[in-house]
Amino acid sequence: MRQKKIRFITLTLVIFILVGVMVGCSSKETDKVKDDVQVTGTPETSEKSDKKELHKINVAYNPGTGNILGFIAIDKGIATEEGIEIELVPFSNSTDALTALQSKKIDVAVSFGTAAPLTYVTNGADFTIFGGYLSGGMPVYAASDLEYKGLESFVGKKVATARMYTPDIVWQGAMMEAGYDLEKDVTILEFKKPSEVLEAVKSGNADIGIGTNSTYLQSLEAGLKTIAWSNDFWDPVHVCCRPVANTTWINENRDAVKAFLRSYIRAEKVLSEDPEYAVQLNMKYLELDEENARTMLLETNQIFDTDPKSDGVRYMWDRLIDMKYIDPADIDVNDHINIKIYKEALDELTAENPEDPFYKELQEKFVNYNSEALN
Repeated sequence: MRQKKIRFITLTLVIFILVGVMVGCSSKETDKVKDDVQVTGTPETSEKSDKKELHKINVAYNPGTGNILGFIAIDKGIATEEGIEIELVPFSNSTDALTALQSKKIDVAVSFGTAAPLTYVTNGADFTIFGGYLSGGMPVYAASDLEYKGLESFVGKKVATARMYTPDIVWQGAMMEAGYDLEKDVTILEFKKPSEVLEAVKSGNADIGIGTNSTYLQSLEAGLKTIAWSNDFWDPVHVCCRPVANTTWINENRDAVKAFLRSYIRAEKVLSEDPEYAVQLNMKYLELDEENARTMLLETNQIFDTDPKSDGVRYMWDRLIDMKYIDPADIDVNDHINIKIYKEALDELTAENPEDPFYKELQEKFVNYNSEALN
């Protein structure tokens, strides 16, 4: 009897020990599972896995003039919020950028004027202008002793200009509209690059230079005087840098294009509300000191807006034809301008911010800037 009692007690102890071990293992296994969940399946990770992959857009820009709306959209995280990733690709001239665009090596070209993309259209490129970036802001500079009194100040002067650049079209178009004979009243010295225009004025080979904003700081360093701005010639239809892309790419990536425009419109709002922040971004992206960054952004009569300004694009098209710079053949320029996606983007942002005066003002500008298309 005593032995049976001992065996019973021993068996009971073994059972308790086994149960304890099993519970301990179960607890450890549970902890291990919890640890694994924390590593591979936390709510944060789950949210990340649910996020849509960003649509990458390769955007060509001229580092000499910058891309302030793009800089803001990237730096503020606006582009990411809109579901896109903007990859900036620098090009120093419009020919290389637009050739890369035509061959689909990039998706969008931003800061390469209006005249150049339209010229490519007449040469077979199926480009479409779908938004805006920059208007005006092109300096006209000369030796400091020249007093500017209007377009008549060009008469009898040697005027250097970079052929087919937007300020070249704007200035020559204004002279023609004012009734001047460009072959008799002025001596035009045509160059391929804005930098060559600057050198011609610096050396005294030209009296006046029709410059670009990319050479403005250099003109100041050389002691030249800015006697006028391109804004003075074609107000309010003067357009310059227009976002342009292949028409097929726009049609195939409509949501991404709208997200791009939403990003730029929101960046435009940031620029209007906090220009000093934008100055800091120009310092960062263009590698300028603070004085030059501020001068370049805020003191050059540049107008930054995302509106396509189709009236201005058509006006540029007509002047290019008048000047025999292009042969339109049977091309309808309206087939290469898209204002609908911008309007959709603006309408969405307005609906999201119904009381915001900024978006209300953009709606009013849209009607003014695109009156021909709307009528």
